[in-house]
Amino acid sequence: MNSHKFAEARKNFSPTKFSKYVWMFSGAIILIGIIMFAVMGFNLGMDFTGGNIVRVQGSAQISDVQMTEITNVANDVLREYGLEIATAQHEGETRETVSIQYQNAEGVTDMSAINDELAAALREAFPQYEVVNAESKSATTSSELLTNALLAVVIALIFIMIYIAVRFEFLSGVAALVTLFHDVLIMCACVVIFQIQVNSTFVAAVITILGYSINNTIIIFDRVRENLRKPSLEHLSNREIADLSVKQTLNRTLNTSITTIVSVFLLACVGIPQMTEFVVPILIGLIAGTYASIFISAPLWTAMMSRSKYGIRQKALAKEKKAENEPAVVDATATPVEE
Repeated sequence: MNSHKFAEARKNFSPTKFSKYVWMFSGAIILIGIIMFAVMGFNLGMDFTGGNIVRVQGSAQISDVQMTEITNVANDVLREYGLEIATAQHEGETRETVSIQYQNAEGVTDMSAINDELAAALREAFPQYEVVNAESKSATTSSELLTNALLAVVIALIFIMIYIAVRFEFLSGVAALVTLFHDVLIMCACVVIFQIQVNSTFVAAVITILGYSINNTIIIFDRVRENLRKPSLEHLSNREIADLSVKQTLNRTLNTSITTIVSVFLLACVGIPQMTEFVVPILIGLIAGTYASIFISAPLWTAMMSRSKYGIRQKALAKEKKAENEPAVVDATATPVEE
């Protein structure tokens, strides 16, 4: 009985009917993200702001208490220059290394003296540890990285749209591109809302989501193209073709997406902090990409097709066909017979 009800629910399932509610849900998240971005901005890491890293290495695991002591000593030195530690965290699964990350001092172009003083203070306070001198990143290098990252994302989107437009047709490419923008905007909004630190790994996460999300969308549009060519489905409207195509690929979309989401979720739970900055945005993008490919891509294509010349022509042909199938009306007016 339950399987019968499920089969009936799936048969009557119409993604285009729920599309407007999904847009409202996504729009609310994006709007909150925009507001928080205007107030707080991204939580940019050192890859984009510039800064320094000092690593303290031990021969055994460094406990949280010991890491706090290391952080306090580092803070005493950095406060003299008006600086605060951005992050202090374990590196690696063995937890034998602690990395101390801090921003560049305002107006100081050469941080080498501050870095050397910090390293010397840590060596004196913790002779049992090996202190690795700081790695520095300039703000100029970080600005170039940000520019190149944005350029890479834009180029990826352009090539994806060109591929879809050539492989299928132009409106499919537009729908796919809008869907990808949706996925990236949802990811960015959640990163701002939860103040997840943004480093170069975030750019890799964005490009990963672009590649993964387009995969589900391509499968759906490939099925749309097949169904449009079937003579047995010529009587269906664009909306019915879209709904049918999504339903036919639904099992594949859900199975692959859920499997990937579960794997990435487990990785986010047990991963180290540096990995979390990469995995959590991917997890958000996977969820957004899954529901967007079902409720946004095909319904958006349907909406654009109905307003295109092809859609208008299809409506006209449908009316003509309906008129042809209607029985002719016989004029029942009596004609007088001449005697």
